[in-house]
Amino acid sequence: ATTTQYGVVNSWRWDLGDLTTAADTSRRKDTAWKYTTPQTVQVKLVTTNSKGCIDSITKPIIIRDKPLVNLAFRDTLICSIDTLTLRSTIGNGTVSWTTDRPASLARMLNINTPNPIVYPVDTTRYFITINDNGCINTDTVTVNVLDFIDVELGLDTSICRTDQFTLSPVSDALSYQWTTSTGVIIPGNIKYPIVQPLVNTMYYVTANLGYCQDRDSVFVKVLPYPQATVRSDTTICFGDRVQLGGSIVGAAFNWSPSSSLINANTLFPIAGPSRTTQYILTAIDTLGCNKPVRDTVTIFVTQPLTAYAGRDTFVVAGRPVQLSAEGGTNYLWTPTTGLDNPTIASPIVTLPETIDSIRYIVRAIGAGGCYDEDDVIVRVFKTGPDLFVPSAFTPNGDGRNDIIRPVGVGVATLQYFRIYNRWGQLLFSTNQTGKGWDGTFNGTSQPPGTYVFEAVGTDQLGNRIYKKGTIVLIR
Repeated sequence: ATTTQYGVVNSWRWDLGDLTTAADTSRRKDTAWKYTTPQTVQVKLVTTNSKGCIDSITKPIIIRDKPLVNLAFRDTLICSIDTLTLRSTIGNGTVSWTTDRPASLARMLNINTPNPIVYPVDTTRYFITINDNGCINTDTVTVNVLDFIDVELGLDTSICRTDQFTLSPVSDALSYQWTTSTGVIIPGNIKYPIVQPLVNTMYYVTANLGYCQDRDSVFVKVLPYPQATVRSDTTICFGDRVQLGGSIVGAAFNWSPSSSLINANTLFPIAGPSRTTQYILTAIDTLGCNKPVRDTVTIFVTQPLTAYAGRDTFVVAGRPVQLSAEGGTNYLWTPTTGLDNPTIASPIVTLPETIDSIRYIVRAIGAGGCYDEDDVIVRVFKTGPDLFVPSAFTPNGDGRNDIIRPVGVGVATLQYFRIYNRWGQLLFSTNQTGKGWDGTFNGTSQPPGTYVFEAVGTDQLGNRIYKKGTIVLIR
């Protein structure tokens, strides 16, 4: 208490001496302060009365730490017939224990020691108090008490062979021992062991809580996976089809992708992919192991071939002309009439006067025997070798009769084909067979009218063929 002989005390200033902070001051008459570390502090109080008089007092105060108390566990579980040692580590001071149940207090041995023995019959909270010269520390531990222990493994079950399975007992026990019908002991005190049985197995568990104990078992049936098997990979030609083949052990199946399959709901569908495709056969067993199993087959599709037998042509009876095919590595021409060799790309054909025209079909054969076919028509002239030029053309861009070109019959080589206007100016010249004039000169369309042509070639015997005449350009 603070007193004054004159006036009244109207001001207080505390300096609480905490060396860890500068906030340990107060101007309240009565104040409190919490020191966070053990230390010796000098507490100073300065007071002032209403007459302006000032006085102060300083006292040393020793700040001690709370006494140490550490419990070995916070909460635990025991059976009602068991005893338990409450273990603690303490520092200096005296120890005492209390409970939230008076009956449990009577069921304690060595009550004033750090490690009393208890044997409660009901769930109890135990409070430990350490008093070191007025410095007090407390802690609490709860002991849950069960009258008996129970363990339930659930209903018998089934798994797919090679799968893992977690045994999941429902119990408050603290330790578990596992054995099996096959004689295997699962090591370790594991509540939820992971097993992988390969045969039907009964699993037994013994659950322990002190002297309380219970047992249960569960039967795990092991089911085989479904099976799916397909034929070996194969190669087909573009545009061909092939029959797939599969077998399953299971209740159902499906093929994928199915867009290029005929009868995809059978084990032997017909596949006609346009490119290399991997087909998957999936087997499903709805009677036991319901996990799908898959097998795959790859159908390799060769690149498509494009056979070309050349442009239709003319030949003079009795004079040879060479055909030319493209698109394969091997060739076969039919019919063989007039051909010197029907199994090469460019056979020589010589036809008699008795034939007006003939249609040859060439088969261009590629890798794996894949092939494509094209045809060419050969017309037979009964005259000698000649060059024919149409009398008119209409270069209007409609794709019909837009180009004028010479047609050689029995002509081996075109020396030139030339076009002149009426003033003798050369407008077009070529020595390439099949190439013609489109009615332009230097990119400019020429006017309708009459133009002069010259065509010179040689036959198979080297004889010169010369033709000259006029053509009409129509627009």
